[in-house]
Amino acid sequence: MARMLMESLLMVVLLAAPAQPRTWKVTGSDVTFEMSAKDLRGLRGGKEVFGLQSRKAEFLSGMEVPEGTDTLGWEASQSFKVLSVVGPWVSYEQTGAGFTGGAHPYASTKYVTEDVTKPQGAFSLLDVFPEKDVLAALKADGFVRKHIHDEAAFKSATTVEALMQSLEPGEDCVGFDLGGLESVKRSVAFHHVEGDKVAVRISFGYAAEACRGRNFVVGVLLPIPASPRPAFERASKRQEGFLMKDAKAVKAPSVQFTWEPPERKQE
Repeated sequence: MARMLMESLLMVVLLAAPAQPRTWKVTGSDVTFEMSAKDLRGLRGGKEVFGLQSRKAEFLSGMEVPEGTDTLGWEASQSFKVLSVVGPWVSYEQTGAGFTGGAHPYASTKYVTEDVTKPQGAFSLLDVFPEKDVLAALKADGFVRKHIHDEAAFKSATTVEALMQSLEPGEDCVGFDLGGLESVKRSVAFHHVEGDKVAVRISFGYAAEACRGRNFVVGVLLPIPASPRPAFERASKRQEGFLMKDAKAVKAPSVQFTWEPPERKQE
């Protein structure tokens, strides 16, 4: 009886104890990631070079209101949801919404990938995968083909930029011709590995303000070049990081920040 009681008490203690952050070092680099239920931090030499919770201060600093401004109806929110971590590349979904004056509210949703070893997190899919492979995959995608505006230009395109210019928004208002190249470069996440290929999700925004907040995700399979292949293999096994298909299983973190005018908080 006493033993059963002790085991029960031990179980209660274990369940009540906060989960310890999961930590891993990126092979061949000085990057260490630390992930908890509420944050993902990338560290180099003990210094944070990527974080979720640390973005709150920047978000709030952008919400300063000039004295005397009528803030009736003003509000804002921003969220970050981690999608995948491969080597030093962190991919997340970023959303923002609110009203801070002007003719109408604002809303946006996009994917972002950052290389935590680079200044400002600089990353381009076209620096990792040959552009010809990315171009061929986009040309073969059914959703992309539905938005062809210039068939001849689409077929003859030899760059992603030229391909984007041959497309049109269509009834669903896809922003291919508005920042489409930048979306292909950086608005991506890595979903799963199939043999020697990786499924990449590319997020495109909206083409007109009437469609604000909309997000269009195109999935393509790309052959993995030799250099990043080990990083993708480790991520697919959850040894270092994880892929998008496993984000829920590993309890990838997400955060949300909200803001209201100071006078409303005092009411």
